[in-house]
Amino acid sequence: MFLFEEGLIPVLLLGLWVYCILDVIATDDVLVRNLPKGFWLMIVIFLPDIGSLAWLLLGRPLYAGWRPGDTTRRAPRRVLGPEDRPDFPTGPVRPAPPRPIEARPPVPPPLPSPEDRLAAWEDDLRRREEELRRRQEGEPEDPIP
Repeated sequence: MFLFEEGLIPVLLLGLWVYCILDVIATDDVLVRNLPKGFWLMIVIFLPDIGSLAWLLLGRPLYAGWRPGDTTRRAPRRVLGPEDRPDFPTGPVRPAPPRPIEARPPVPPPLPSPEDRLAAWEDDLRRREEELRRRQEGEPEDPIP
């Protein structure tokens, strides 16, 4: 709560408001954007927070310096594409080397039909039931074939 009532934020907003008032007053009439200079001054004075932000975003001259009323134009950043770099390759385009031919992976054997799988499961079930019956009767187990 301290920052909002008596702290740093109100001081920063007051500083922004004073800066914007001085900037509007010191800016040349012909450089002001979107509205006349006097109207911008009234907006900044009567709507301190919103007016200050509106002035900075919509009314201030493009590429102006940061001192109030500074009319020297800052150069915008130049956008460099990859072809503007000094290490960008120039000249004829060489084709890519041919890729080696890869061997095809082996084809897996076909899956057994559902009838064959069912028959294998039934044989396995019969074998397990026979082993269980022998264990319960006490007969010796057959060696695994």
